[in-house]
Amino acid sequence: PHKLRHSYASALVEAGRSLAEVRELLGHSSIATTQVYVHISRKRLEEAAMSLPDVL
Repeated sequence: PHKLRHSYASALVEAGRSLAEVRELLGHSSIATTQVYVHISRKRLEEAAMSLPDVL
């Protein structure tokens, strides 16, 4: 069952949902607990890094 929670939480974040939304959906009282279940893909991290303006 916990593998499913990891997959569900990660899929929600990949779909653009916020950690606060995922926290509510999983029924956690703390964002720290939710963060245990969320795994961000390398592609999403690369997209986040590339979203910065070219001034850096």
